[in-house]
Amino acid sequence: PAYLLRPGIIPIYKRIEQYFPESSVSFACRSQISAFVTQSTSGYAVNIIKKNDGDVLFINGRIKDIGNLLEKLEQATMTSLFTSSGKTIALLFKNDSLTDIPGIATSADFFSLYEKEMDTILEVDCTAVLYEYLWEIMADIHSSIIQDFDSLLPTFEKGRGLHIHDGAYLVNETAIQLSDDVTLMPSSVVDATDGPVFIGANTRIEPHASIVGPCFIGANSVVLAGKIVHSSIGHTCRVGGEVEESIFQAYVNKYHDGFIGHSYVAPWVNFGAMTTNSDLKNNYSQIRMTLNGEGIDSGSIKVGSFIGDHTKFGIGTLLNTGINIGVSCNIFGSGLIADKEVPSFQWGGTGSWQEYRIDKAIETARKVLSRRNCELSDHEATLLKAIYEHNDSNDGILTFEASDRLALE
Repeated sequence: PAYLLRPGIIPIYKRIEQYFPESSVSFACRSQISAFVTQSTSGYAVNIIKKNDGDVLFINGRIKDIGNLLEKLEQATMTSLFTSSGKTIALLFKNDSLTDIPGIATSADFFSLYEKEMDTILEVDCTAVLYEYLWEIMADIHSSIIQDFDSLLPTFEKGRGLHIHDGAYLVNETAIQLSDDVTLMPSSVVDATDGPVFIGANTRIEPHASIVGPCFIGANSVVLAGKIVHSSIGHTCRVGGEVEESIFQAYVNKYHDGFIGHSYVAPWVNFGAMTTNSDLKNNYSQIRMTLNGEGIDSGSIKVGSFIGDHTKFGIGTLLNTGINIGVSCNIFGSGLIADKEVPSFQWGGTGSWQEYRIDKAIETARKVLSRRNCELSDHEATLLKAIYEHNDSNDGILTFEASDRLALE
C-alpha cells in the first residue's frame, strides 16, 4: 500500500501518525496484501478497527501535504468527508453516528455505514495534497529528509559503539546523526553541507565512499566506494558506485559501479556490475512515462527507473529514461533496454522477452532471501503467484474490493 512507501527517513504512515499522537492507528488495505502488511508493520492492527468510544478517522494513505486538514477536523461537529481538488482526503465518523458499528469492526462495516449515510454526509474542502504518481515521491526526497530529520531531532542521541577511523571526514558534523555501531572507514566522507545525513545502526561506510546530504542510509547497510547523493537508502542494502536522488526500499543490492539516478527501487532488486540508467533526455524535454500501456507526462526532465520487487539485472545492463519495470523480471543484454514499460515476470532484453516461470522465480526468491537470513513466507509466495496469474489480465494485478474504497480512493 502507498502508506508503506518512504519519501525520506520514515514511511508515509509514520509522517501522518505524528499529527495524531493521542490516537490509536490501524491500517486498511486489500485483503490480498493484509498478511504482507501485518508482517511489515508489527504492532499495528490491519483491517481491524477498534471504536474505543471515540471518533474514527479514515485518512488517505497517499498524503503528501496535510495542509489545513487538522484545522478542519477540529472544527467538524458532524460526520464529514474532506476533499481537495475533487479527491478524497479523509472521512471523519463522529462517535454519535457509530451506534450500529461493533466495538471491533472492519473497514467494510464503516463502508456500509458510509453508503447508507452518504447523501447526508457534509463535504468539506481542505488544502491537503496527495501523491498521484511514484515519481512525485522520488522528487520529494530532498525536502522529506530535511523535514523528517527536524521532526526526529528531539529524539536523537549520540550513537554508542561508533568506529570513526582516522582519515574519515565529517563535514558540518552538527547535521549528521550516526546511530549505534556505525563504522566510518579511512577516506570515507559524510558531507552535510547542503542538508542533514542520518545513518542507521550497524552500518559500515567503506573507504572512498562519499555520502552527500540530505541523505538517509538505513540500518545494517554497507556503502562501498562511490557517491550517494540526496538519496534515501533503506535498511540492509549494499550500495556502491553512483546513486543520485533515488529511493531504495530495503534489501537492495548495488554492490558494483554503475549509475542509478532519480529512481525508486523496491526490495530484493539486484543490479549487476555497471548497470546504469538514464534519467535525462538529450534534448532536456519532459519525460513521458508508460503505465499499463498509457502514456503520462511526468512534468519533469529528470526521471529514471521504477523497479519492482525481486527484479534482477545482468552485468552492463543499460536502462532507458523513465522506464517502468515490474516484479520478478530477469533483465540482461549489452544494449539499451529501450522499452518504456516491462511487465512483471519477463526474462531477457529488448526485442527478446520470454515469460519467467513462476516456480523458478519463487525458487530464486527463496535463495536470495536466505542469503540475508530471511525466509520467503507463504503469503509472499501466494502474492507473487497472484501477480503472475494476473500479469496479462485487463483487470489489473490484484482485485479491488468495495470495502477498500475508504482507504484507497
